Order: sequence, then structure tokens, then C-alpha cells
Amino acid sequence: MAGSVKVPADVELDDTLAFGLTARQLGLLAATAVCGYGAYLLLQPLLPTPVAVAAPVLLVVCGLLLALGSHEGMRGDQLALAAARYLRSPKRRLLAPDGLPAPLPGSPRPGSVAPLQVPVRRILSNGLVQLVDGCHCVLVEARGSSFELRSPAEQEAFVACFARFLNSRGDPVQLTVSSEPASLDPHADQLEHTATTLPPELAAAAREHATFLRGLAAGGRLLRRRIVLVLPTREQDPSLAHATLARQAAEAGQILAGAEVALRPLDGHEAAALLAGRLDPPGPTDGSHLEGVIHAHPHPHLHTDNNDDDRGGGGWPGAGVAWAAEPPAPR
Repeated sequence: MAGSVKVPADVELDDTLAFGLTARQLGLLAATAVCGYGAYLLLQPLLPTPVAVAAPVLLVVCGLLLALGSHEGMRGDQLALAAARYLRSPKRRLLAPDGLPAPLPGSPRPGSVAPLQVPVRRILSNGLVQLVDGCHCVLVEARGSSFELRSPAEQEAFVACFARFLNSRGDPVQLTVSSEPASLDPHADQLEHTATTLPPELAAAAREHATFLRGLAAGGRLLRRRIVLVLPTREQDPSLAHATLARQAAEAGQILAGAEVALRPLDGHEAAALLAGRLDPPGPTDGSHLEGVIHAHPHPHLHTDNNDDDRGGGGWPGAGVAWAAEPPAPR
């Protein structure tokens, strides 16, 4: 007899042993009870009874939060470990390929500073990024439409489409949203250039629109939102990794097309420029261009004589992308 079987959505939840609690929760509660009772036995002969009782109560409350608490899908013990790692980790990281210099004798103790370990080894011309552990990833730029202007039914369809994309991924995926300075001068220049070939009425409208675009830029700093999707793979071989990531990017593009999101993989030059901009937010100086790919160089804004081929430079133990400034035009 044919029938349907319902598959629960929480198949990855831990099994419960007693009182609806998992083995991890029972272990934490047992350890909390033992520590609380032990703290009371130690403090009771030394302190007044109210104080001796208050200290174990605080310990028990912390244990209950670790065992039973959760936030945004993370357990209480996971949140506590993440907080401990954050407090112990350096808050400032510097590009120091040769390591941080030793402090001078008698100088004040430096703050929490550590070298920045960039996880990128090289960038290939096809846009494939090789990481320090041998794995690869690609950077995919995403462009979509406004979500707030859609009807409730369309918003639900967009969310369901994005959920299908996440469920189709077997490997972790990273989604970054950043704001970058935008310039409307190229669009205004294109309009003014096109206006020379248009009839007088259209030419006047084109010049008026170009003036309007330049006025927007003069009114304040313009920013654009850039969304980049990072698709990784554990493949060590560059050819196999490129084929795998190209297939995954194509599948992601087909799925997200239902949400009117267009994906475009970045090539090697675009990926290197994007990483260089993230490491140096002000970006290169005006009139400069990307000279190499990624290589070890302590001064990323100085000219380099590195003659690596277009498949990538050497290792990158914390350096940047070299930018070479164009010589000034003769007066």
C-alpha cells in the first residue's frame, strides 16, 4: 500500500537521554551541581552563610546558561567559547611579512597587536584563488533588485529561492556586503560624447542629464553597495578546482535567478583588485594600475620588478598587491 512518509527537518539535532536533555546538557548540569556544592562547602566555614550561598548560586546560574541557553542557533557553551577566543585574540593586526619587530628596551608594552595572516597564496588569471592550505575558491559578484519594493508574495518567493540555494550547498559559503565610493563621471562623459551624434532635442536632453549626474556627485560622497559571494572547494588541483567551482557558480546562478539575482565570477585582475582594496580600504592612488598579481612585498604601493606570469605570483605571507603609479603627464 503506497503512502507518504514525513521526514523531520531537525534530523541533525542531538538525541535526548533524560528529561528532554541531551548528553551534553546533562554533563554540564552535573558538573554545575558538583562545582556549586563544592564551592558552598569551601566557603561556608570562611564566610557568613548568605555570602557562602550567593557565590554558588552565581555559579549555578552560569552553568544553567551554558547548558540550556542558546542564541541565533548557537548553544550557550559555544557562545562562551567564542567570547573567550575573541577576548584572547589580538584586536589589531598589521601587514608584517617579516614579523613584528621586538620592542625597544624601556619602551611601553605594545597593545594587542599581531601580524595579519592573509589566507591567500596566489590568484590565477582565470579568477581562481588558491588558499594557504591548498584549497581554492572563487569570488562571484551578485547583483539583484530591491527587496523592499516587492509584494509580500514576491518576498516570500525570493526568500524560498535563497533557502534553496543554501540547502544546495555542501560546503560553507561566505556572503560579504560592503559599501564602496561610486563615481558618475564616466556615465556623464559617455552621455556628453553620445550627445554629439544625436539630434538637437535628444542632445540637449543628454547634456542636461549629464549635468544632473555631475550635480549628484557634487552634493556629497556617493556610495554603492557591492555584494560578493565566496564559493570554496577542497580540491587541491587547480584544473579540477576551476571546473568544480565553475559548475557550482553556474548552478548557483540558475537557482538565484528565480530571485532576480545575477551572478558574475570575477577574473584574476578583478579578484586581486578586490582583495587589495579590502586590505587597504583607501585603495591605490589616482592614476595607478595593478602591476603584479599577489606576491610577497613589504610595500604594496611601490613599484616592483616581479615578472611572474599571469598565473600568479609567489607566496603571500602577509603582503599585498603591488600597484605601480603612472608617471605624471608632461606639462
